[in-house]
Amino acid sequence: MENIPTRRTLLKASLAGAAGAATLTAGPVGAWAAPAGSERHQAPWLRRIDEIVAAITAVDVGITVAVSKRGRTFFAKGYGLRDRGLPDEFTGEDFFKVAQLDDRLGLRRGRSRPTFDTIFNLGSISKGFTAAAVFWLHERGRLSIHDRLGKYLPAYTRGADITLLQLMHQQSGIPDYNNFPLFQQAYDAFVASGERDHSATVAKLESLPLTFPPGSKYAYSNSNFLLLALVVEKVTRTSFGRFAQRTFFDPLRMHDTTQGYPARYSTDVALGYRAEDDGVHRQYQWSLPWMVGAGGLVGSARDLARWQAAMLRPGLLNRESLRTMFTPELGSYACGWVTQTHQDKPYIWHNGGMGGFRTVHGLFPDQDISVSLLSNDEITTPAIEQSVTKVFDAVKEVW
Repeated sequence: MENIPTRRTLLKASLAGAAGAATLTAGPVGAWAAPAGSERHQAPWLRRIDEIVAAITAVDVGITVAVSKRGRTFFAKGYGLRDRGLPDEFTGEDFFKVAQLDDRLGLRRGRSRPTFDTIFNLGSISKGFTAAAVFWLHERGRLSIHDRLGKYLPAYTRGADITLLQLMHQQSGIPDYNNFPLFQQAYDAFVASGERDHSATVAKLESLPLTFPPGSKYAYSNSNFLLLALVVEKVTRTSFGRFAQRTFFDPLRMHDTTQGYPARYSTDVALGYRAEDDGVHRQYQWSLPWMVGAGGLVGSARDLARWQAAMLRPGLLNRESLRTMFTPELGSYACGWVTQTHQDKPYIWHNGGMGGFRTVHGLFPDQDISVSLLSNDEITTPAIEQSVTKVFDAVKEVW
């Protein structure tokens, strides 16, 4: 068995995200996938996607792939297992000590394949949603992306020197609150509040110096997006989850997406695993309310297709907001997305990772194509991130 990461390194690595991506309602999303056993009759691009997924991991972990063009999903397919069945053998440390998803939801256990609608922990893909919430409020004059953080969170005095845009660009110099055991007491206080009150987290951040002057460097920190979510809550006078539900998820018909744990009625839910030398083991569930703004969303590939369609053209956000959101100031990171090129064309993406899950979604604006891969095995990185452009290359010649 390989060495299990320590609590500190596991948190920092899993939430590192991309440190080392329309009209208000997207068009109809109709999924297509070849029936099982029909591989010999598949078109070459369909076989190529199967080959790409097979190369991601040698074990039968769950992966859902979805590809959309002009807001319509034309390929969606689940591979492997979202639930490997009983008995479970957990690995690592249960350091968040929250209920496991199958216990929380009363899931009926058994070996099950993922679908277009399987709910995964999305990890740092959440950051793009948080940035969109800030821009949505900016467009309506309820805040400005150039405002200082201290205007909204006066208890964090260093916020007087940090703009909301610098937070979104990861240029604040604020240390990462997922650095344990440094933030252990803050997490304990958060749990004692019923996973609702982050004031102890902000107080701990207040006691720590910035790692560099704001705006002078890029450094990925989950604290930036936690603080942005708290700003949204302060401005809207509601929880970040309720705001996102009312503003994004309901209008876009993203029925599987929530801030925090899946809804109580959910049944098509992936469980997190870690493939090791002696087999595949369950990973303990993380506290999703603790990661609000930074990595606390759950959702399905169907919902991500609708979200990506909304990010590819003005509608949910205006043209100026989208331009700013996808324009980095230092390096390639901008507002919850990484902006790069693929074959000399724009390629915008972000990944996510937390206990037992790896996810990635990518936008190809010039071709109006989006690609998502959601996995419930945390060691599929970096192969899963590298597969987005491979899937795009497989399908782009279809048109």
